[in-house]
Amino acid sequence: MPNRSTAKAHAAGKSGRPVFPGDFLGPLTASLVSIPVEATYGIIALAPLGSGFMALGVLAAIYCSLISNLVAAFSTARPGLLGGTRPTLVLAVAVLIGDLATRLRVNDAPDIPLVLAFTMLTLLMAGIVQVLMSLANIGRLFKYMPYPVLAGFINGAALLILVSALRPLLGLPAAHSWHGLLDPLGTVQPGAVIVGLVTAAIGLRPPRFASRLPPLMVALASGLLLHYLIAAAVGPERAGATLEVVATKWPDLDVLRGFSTIVSEPSLLALVPSLIPSAFGLALLATVETLLTASVVDGLLHQRHNANRELLSQGLANVLSACAGGLLSGAGLSRCSNNVRAGARTRWSALVYALIAAGVLSASEMIAYLPLSVSGGLLVAVSWTMVDEWSRRMPRQLLLGHGLTRNQHRALLGNFLVMLTVVITAVVTNLISAVFVGVIAAMLLFVRRNSGSVIRRELHGNQFHSLRQRSISRMRELEREGWRIVLLELDGALFFGTADQLAREIERSAARAEYLVLDFRRITEIDVTGARILQQATREMSARHCQLVFASINPDGARARMLAMLGGGGLPERDFWFENADAALEWAEEDLLTRFDLSEPRGRLLSVRETQLGRNLDKRDLQILQDALIELHIPCRAPIFSTGDAADGLYVVISGSVSVYLRGESGRKRVASLAPGVIFGEMGLLDGLPRSADLNADEDSVVLKLTREHFDDIRRRHPNIAATVLFNLSTEMATRLRYINLELQAASR
Repeated sequence: MPNRSTAKAHAAGKSGRPVFPGDFLGPLTASLVSIPVEATYGIIALAPLGSGFMALGVLAAIYCSLISNLVAAFSTARPGLLGGTRPTLVLAVAVLIGDLATRLRVNDAPDIPLVLAFTMLTLLMAGIVQVLMSLANIGRLFKYMPYPVLAGFINGAALLILVSALRPLLGLPAAHSWHGLLDPLGTVQPGAVIVGLVTAAIGLRPPRFASRLPPLMVALASGLLLHYLIAAAVGPERAGATLEVVATKWPDLDVLRGFSTIVSEPSLLALVPSLIPSAFGLALLATVETLLTASVVDGLLHQRHNANRELLSQGLANVLSACAGGLLSGAGLSRCSNNVRAGARTRWSALVYALIAAGVLSASEMIAYLPLSVSGGLLVAVSWTMVDEWSRRMPRQLLLGHGLTRNQHRALLGNFLVMLTVVITAVVTNLISAVFVGVIAAMLLFVRRNSGSVIRRELHGNQFHSLRQRSISRMRELEREGWRIVLLELDGALFFGTADQLAREIERSAARAEYLVLDFRRITEIDVTGARILQQATREMSARHCQLVFASINPDGARARMLAMLGGGGLPERDFWFENADAALEWAEEDLLTRFDLSEPRGRLLSVRETQLGRNLDKRDLQILQDALIELHIPCRAPIFSTGDAADGLYVVISGSVSVYLRGESGRKRVASLAPGVIFGEMGLLDGLPRSADLNADEDSVVLKLTREHFDDIRRRHPNIAATVLFNLSTEMATRLRYINLELQAASR
């Protein structure tokens, strides 16, 4: 339960008042770490243009922080979130700038104004994409992004950040390509290396006395102190280079002039469509990272955010940032968690952060005192902390197993390989391509994992029967000839990934079966490919003289109509569509028995001799037994007896059909259907205990009743008849138990 201070913070947030001092200490704490690191991110973004554009990159990063948080403060953005540059975004922007620099050339050199204009136009389109996604109410769909893909692009970004940090760690400007990574290394100063390594080490493992402070803040302060101590001791040149001087320049709309140049030139305007994929990729990266961070902030504040509202705020911020020459904005986990943990609870914290960014911009000349080695060390620490925790644990878990089954091990390995695929793609190509490759890989993994057999189990009619209980002679015939009936219980989605496997199983079953029942009760979805496979199977089964039967599909229901539309003609006739597998099995059993002249009698009453009760009795004894029986005519749906009734005898069906129901918490459940010739209620005759089930007539039926009084009279006067009747009852009960055991064995496979 939230405490009193938290409740006050929520109340202040709803009223729009700032929470003091949290909404001031939170952004102050976050800015001390984030703004210097974001300045370094800006340098990375413009690195493809050369070291002469470091100052412009720093300004672009500060513009992004200033504008994005101003928009968040005056919009409906999530309280606690702070906008700014992100490593994944700046790397993607660097790839974009590098590509544009090779395409837009003048005098065999990059046309810098056009490169920057097209870059900002792409960022503008990315912001528009986010706004459109918000208006289309699809922000919530990003929570379905496969986690291995998210982990992969985060880890890929971490690896790229690490690579980009290597040269600054040595006190050298960042390289704009892989080829420039080693050039020139001869100017490396030992003091810069020491400063960079110490900064990285403290950022990864700060000293205990500073455990309450953000690690990157401690690392930044330590690196600065060490750098200037070395500079004082051995000279500034041996301590390593610092950043370039950044002249204060407030955001303006000069970028719009570049946009007008593009619009006015048809040849340049023709290049705009080629930027749309990059804009979508950047929008995707910014959206995913922001929504993931928003979910973490929700957990810290015990609230829920509106994804579409956050998308709208961020999209507008990115549109304005691009127009002012700023980079793309996203909510960073470290920045936002530092903000919230320091007490921020309302959107006032975003306004304070924007004011701090404005203060840094007004004193941007101070950034020139930041050593390259310190920024490199901070980036190394950031890259390591970015690595996904799941990705770190997974190799050890895969090697040790920890009791995983083979399928579980394969599933984890598949997800881990998807993550590695995204990382490799990010390093070889770029982060935008990596995301799309990762999504495709996750889709293929999903299809492969779900492309196994949809057959849950296969049952044969000589071992598994319908709920219809028949006479012993008919049950034994089904035991001999029931192999001709095959029931396939389907489970899962019947789509293009599983349809081919089902087609092979149907073909295999049709080679030996004469009735093939497909139970769709557990089928969750059927696509066009699945419907076409069923259509093809119907034709093949007909050619093999095997009847295909559909179960758990109402012929007049929505699924049947949908299946008929997808599959077109050629599906089984509606007479072979049943509402459940039991009804389908019962029809197949009856049709099979009819072929062997053992169909259930219709239109006549069975004689006592034709029932199990009258077996092994001669004519005289049979007449004595028949005289003791009472003939009862039961109307359709009328009860014969109910649960708890006194047991006063047994019954035998001689016409019609009777169903057995058991009572439970969810109501009555039908557990058996009794055909003519079947005995029921015999337990009441033997033990005299109350009835344990409900018996109702399915149709107008005739049953014979042997009361306890009549049976006791037969036992006193004709013990041999009573002994034969008891033997017949024991045979009936033993046969039922045997078939129940067979069905349990078949069902457990």
